[in-house]
Amino acid sequence: MIRKILKQLSYLLPLLFFLQGSAQEKLLPLYNYDLSTSSRPLSKSINRAVVGLPFFDDFSYGYYTVFPNPELWEDQQAYINTTFPLNPPSLGVATLDGLNQFGNPYDTVSFNNNSVGPADTLTSVPLLLGSISSADSVYLSFLFEPGGLGDPPNSADYNLANGFSGLGDSLVLEFRDNAGFWRHIWAKDGKPLQGDFRPDLFQNVIIALRDSFFFYDGFQFRFRNYATLIGNFDQWHIDYVKLNTNRNRNDTIIPDVAVQYVPASILANYQSMPWNQFQNYQSSEKASSEVLAVQNNNPIQENTSAQFLATEINTNTFIYSSTEVSKNLQPLASTTYNLESFPIQNFDGDSIVIQSKYWLSPNPSGNAVLVNDTVSRNQVFSNYLAYDDGSAEYRYELSGSPAFLAQQYHVNQPDSISAIGINFQYSTIDLRQTLISLIIWKNIFDDDTLFREDLLRAVYTNQTGGFSLYRLSRPVAVSDTFYIGWQQSGFTNEVSIDVGFDKNDISNNLLFINDDGTWRNSLFPGTVMMRPYFGNDIPFGVGIDETHKEYAEYKIFPNPVSDKLSIINTENAPLVAEVMDYSGKILIREKENSSSLDVHALLPGFYLIKITDLRTGESTVEKFIKSSY
Repeated sequence: MIRKILKQLSYLLPLLFFLQGSAQEKLLPLYNYDLSTSSRPLSKSINRAVVGLPFFDDFSYGYYTVFPNPELWEDQQAYINTTFPLNPPSLGVATLDGLNQFGNPYDTVSFNNNSVGPADTLTSVPLLLGSISSADSVYLSFLFEPGGLGDPPNSADYNLANGFSGLGDSLVLEFRDNAGFWRHIWAKDGKPLQGDFRPDLFQNVIIALRDSFFFYDGFQFRFRNYATLIGNFDQWHIDYVKLNTNRNRNDTIIPDVAVQYVPASILANYQSMPWNQFQNYQSSEKASSEVLAVQNNNPIQENTSAQFLATEINTNTFIYSSTEVSKNLQPLASTTYNLESFPIQNFDGDSIVIQSKYWLSPNPSGNAVLVNDTVSRNQVFSNYLAYDDGSAEYRYELSGSPAFLAQQYHVNQPDSISAIGINFQYSTIDLRQTLISLIIWKNIFDDDTLFREDLLRAVYTNQTGGFSLYRLSRPVAVSDTFYIGWQQSGFTNEVSIDVGFDKNDISNNLLFINDDGTWRNSLFPGTVMMRPYFGNDIPFGVGIDETHKEYAEYKIFPNPVSDKLSIINTENAPLVAEVMDYSGKILIREKENSSSLDVHALLPGFYLIKITDLRTGESTVEKFIKSSY
């Protein structure tokens, strides 16, 4: 994976309200994050109005919690992360978007792009400013970036011209005065991405506190944003927030050398893989070097060394300690350290976790912030192959019926697939009403199919990085190159499947779609979040047979049938029944509350029956066989 270079180039795609390739594939903002399994805030809230200056946060804790530090911030609506920014000054930012502190849209009713309004707030804890005044040269500074790898904010003109609200997707700064009123101090409206307003560029802002009504014990400041309120839209990323005395309007430089990104995988081809596929194949599967991106935020060259220590954390086994590599870092620039690769000894077991801990040793005079000098990366060896890092930045939507999606994989020794995991994402439609067929191919280009199971439904995990696991009805033996994916079909051509999309890891050269009989690569740099799982022990997930029964409140009999197909309606619910062929063409439609259908005229073969509960709109789809007359 050429992670960093392609990551920076990916924003050059057309950055509109959404990204669209052909008529069949799109990239769209997420409709939710799941924060239920995320690390909680760093500590409990401290006593208010006891925090003095300096105030500083670089959000470098973003790789192990998604919540703002409660010792500095009193709300939790900002999303602390390392995956959305481009070219950040340090590891981790605070992201403001259209999702609340629970990871849900602020507007869960309209699902209308015209729903634009106040969204997230990032509010400081009360600060002790009562003993100082404007004579102490008090300034607040911060950095901001529009969009990054996420959805960029739009201007009021853009929103109005495209039929949305006349409000712009703004970032706002407010100060709370000694009477308790929030005063507008600064704002930036979204606008076309050009010049210095780019999704890969952080800009400096510095503002003086001059008015006397701000100098009191209990002073607060806050960032707010206006966004489309139905999902992860209109992102603003904030970093290096600093409030202190003895500053001036030119004091925008934070003297700091910092880790810029979570280090890349130590694997060459995957983000994760089974240990038995790696152990004896390290020459081709291990990355040629350990890559660490470092940012020098100083206006002068800084000499800095980097190194790492690798350990297997389940057994606490030492693996490798790297040599120290020193570089002269150019001012205000990013540098990549390519530290030496290392062999990994044999381990027993199915789950191996190699932790690589990296640290910097900068010149102390040019390194005011120490917490962003260290970072760890856990390399998981488990029972699956993954191109993605488990974090979805967008949702990938494939439209059309019938349409196919396939992702290519490779194993070094024969193995058996027991399950397929897919990260389904919420959209404007309920994917559980859409049928898919899971398919494993030996070769998609000559239709060499190893496995197929029809009439499955999408299953939501309610987790942004969670995978719905489909246990296969039988193990599927694979060797060398193979493909996994799905065929989607529905009762009209307006069928869409939305899955998680990792924009930080690039594998679209291995992703193929087909809606016209011809396979072609996906247009979008990134990775669809879909994984094959190996081995006999799949203790979790949904079995394929179970997906047929999620809405099975009705039963049909006999099956096979030659004449009358009966419907058992145990709840006596009002319903409509439709018989279709496999293309979705409706052949028979019975009116409300019919208890049987005459299928005598159908030709022998396989058919679908769709039973819709008129109370809820939910549908059950079953397959049946029409036998000979």
